[in-house]
Amino acid sequence: MHTYMKCGFTNRRRVELSPDWMLSRLAVVAIAILGPIYFVLLVALLPFQLTPFTDDFLNQLFHYGVVPGVFSTVWLGIIFNSRYRLANTFHLLNETTDAVPLRWRVFYGTNAAFVLLFFILPLVTAPLAIIAGLVVAGQVFYRIGIGKLGGGKPAAVLGILVAIALCILPAIVMIEFIPNYIQVWESILNSWSNFWVDVVYAISQCLVNALNFGAPIYFIYFAAGEYDRGLYGEVYTKTPAGWIRFLEIAIFSVFLYMYLPVVVTPFGFTLFLGWDLLFTQYINWISLGIMGIMILVRLGLGVSDNSTFGGPSNILIIGAFLVVEIFNKTNLVLKTIIIWLAFLIFAGVSLVNFGRASPREMY
Repeated sequence: MHTYMKCGFTNRRRVELSPDWMLSRLAVVAIAILGPIYFVLLVALLPFQLTPFTDDFLNQLFHYGVVPGVFSTVWLGIIFNSRYRLANTFHLLNETTDAVPLRWRVFYGTNAAFVLLFFILPLVTAPLAIIAGLVVAGQVFYRIGIGKLGGGKPAAVLGILVAIALCILPAIVMIEFIPNYIQVWESILNSWSNFWVDVVYAISQCLVNALNFGAPIYFIYFAAGEYDRGLYGEVYTKTPAGWIRFLEIAIFSVFLYMYLPVVVTPFGFTLFLGWDLLFTQYINWISLGIMGIMILVRLGLGVSDNSTFGGPSNILIIGAFLVVEIFNKTNLVLKTIIIWLAFLIFAGVSLVNFGRASPREMY
């Protein structure tokens, strides 16, 4: 596909971009857009308000405008500065994780997103903001000092003002935020313990079961393709991946509707059914049975295909989600550990690929 790119990713020249590269770049753009939205919501939901001024209007402006602005600017700067490497990382993730099928990578990515939103970003963003502000301010002062800023005295004065702002604003946010941060952490842990761990675990449970139910279909088409290859030397039976994914999404939606606790809307009707015991008593057992049968079939036939459940580590994580739900679903620590294990696997693979990714634009 030929296209002219005029954004920050490319110069004004004609390039050829594959669909994978386009998706990788769109993923980076999506993160850049969702980041500020997340920080606006995070600040709006804080159990306290930052009030460095005596004027109520200035305090409102500072809390709901400046603070999310400072937090967002840090990450937008990091994303922009690493945009090529991030896009290349997504591309490498897609190329080098064939042992874990795409739908299971979605599962790991979902768990990773929850851990990032609840634990990582609220913890590191405030300190990172002041560090980044000081680093950028130091660069500005350095360029002014060695005369590389350009534009003469007006540019130097403007640069000094920007550098001072980059020092002061994060410092004020930090001074106001850190003493109250223990409230943030307590609020997050309380919210996680009382509500969100069940929601996150429910989503993971429903994903695991839906993808398990779709696994035999993938294997049937894989076997048919191998039969074609052995008989005709060419594969004629194509896997309808799009239709299977649609089926898995439909099963996931139904499972989620069945699993999540009942929510009564202001209009009188209820959302979700709260049938979590159905999973403990039946669905998870069926899912474990499917996984066991598929593993035995693969071992019996000597098949090395990973299109069903991926490699051994993936099978262990999937089994852990199913077994804990059956035998110890009320254990908060155990459920949190399993969610973190899924996150750590995803984070480890992502960091390795980020280290391998080129910081330059590639096609």
